[in-house]
Amino acid sequence: MTLRLQRDIATIKNTLLQMSSLVEEAVKSALLACQQQNPDLARLVIERDEEIDAIQMKIDEYVLESLALQQPMAVDLRFLTSAQQIAGQLERVGDHAVNLSEEIVYLMGKTGSVCLLSPGLRDMATLAVSMLADSINAFVYGDSALAREVRRRDKRVDELYRHVFTEEIISMQQGSHEIVPGVYHIILALNIERIADLATNIAEDVIYLVEGRLVRHDESEVSEVSDVHGKVKEEMDKEGIREKKGRPEPLECLERHAKYVCDAIDQSMRAFTAYCDGDGEGFRLYLEKTRELEQAADLVKRNVRSHLPRGVIMPIDKFELFQYLNEQDDVANTAEDIMDWLSYRTVVIGEPLKREYHRLYSQCIDITGVLFEIIKDARVYFQLGDEEVRVRIKQGIRRMRDEETKADGMEHRIKKVIFETYTEDLFPVYFLVRLVELIGRTADHAVGAADVMRSMIAR
Repeated sequence: MTLRLQRDIATIKNTLLQMSSLVEEAVKSALLACQQQNPDLARLVIERDEEIDAIQMKIDEYVLESLALQQPMAVDLRFLTSAQQIAGQLERVGDHAVNLSEEIVYLMGKTGSVCLLSPGLRDMATLAVSMLADSINAFVYGDSALAREVRRRDKRVDELYRHVFTEEIISMQQGSHEIVPGVYHIILALNIERIADLATNIAEDVIYLVEGRLVRHDESEVSEVSDVHGKVKEEMDKEGIREKKGRPEPLECLERHAKYVCDAIDQSMRAFTAYCDGDGEGFRLYLEKTRELEQAADLVKRNVRSHLPRGVIMPIDKFELFQYLNEQDDVANTAEDIMDWLSYRTVVIGEPLKREYHRLYSQCIDITGVLFEIIKDARVYFQLGDEEVRVRIKQGIRRMRDEETKADGMEHRIKKVIFETYTEDLFPVYFLVRLVELIGRTADHAVGAADVMRSMIAR
């Protein structure tokens, strides 16, 4: 491959990823406009479609120029032809997002208010959006297995479409007042089903790009792989084994990281209890568990930072993702710092003061636990743009801030008790005050991560 061809391919790939991001945003915004009955948001989707069309034309120009001037061979030729095909599929996905938006604007102007997303439509939308995102990530990673998974999911969308269609026909037959919403539900279902079909087409282009195989009309492959996959999954379910994905998405990694962090601070509290009770063996056991969990969290963090592809499509800014990850990781780091601090010296802590420490520790654990809840909700929100989920995330963040204020009050109260208790020897004062500050710092970092999440969902 010549240096010029390398640059051309890099330019085409980056432009295609830019187009993918805009198309994904258009689909999610159109579905959110349906959910919220928001014609202003729908109009914004319609206005931005010209930008998507312009990028597709630019990709076509790049591809044709590279074909004419560079005469690529083998995998480079497959990349250029696949890129042109994918750009065309994405442009059509954008058109269907516009179709959804135009129906919303028209319907709101005519009737004022109609339920635009039935449960069946919600399931279709969820699946179609996930298929679109995974088809793009399959292209970014060159992952033909993920592309095949997208292709298999299309059958489920078709089943849901038939269910919604039948359900709406029956509903319209029951009364004239159901005709208008029924017609629009069918129109919306048709557009969502086409988005899923186009995501499937992109996945098939990825398979061709990676393997050089044309599978678009090969239904036997889907059935065969699907049957084997179903049998394997059935056997795994019998054994209680959870199927693992080949490549977890970044937000899934954040959720896994949050689990390690929450477990680390919980084990550190158990170690503190053993320390107060004079149980040296128990303290060492929980100290090692805390360190193991902190190291596991570090491993997830390194994997996210090291293996996140430059061009991966994500609904959040990468800088904010890393900032969130650092704050969340600092909770586990601080839990390990507490263990190190306790291992330096044995200080006798009286029963009243021990109870105060336990209250503070429990408060910080509760605050950190909310992180796990909001990152799970964030995965749903960034996939679907569900406003109810966004509100729930914001409520969780506000709850964390309120609880952190209470933790600050507990810190001040404990410090006061320390100074009143240890009046002759200043070393215990320094040791225990530092311990209070370290425990309280876990809540500070948890709230710091929550503040970054608030910034993410505000975009």
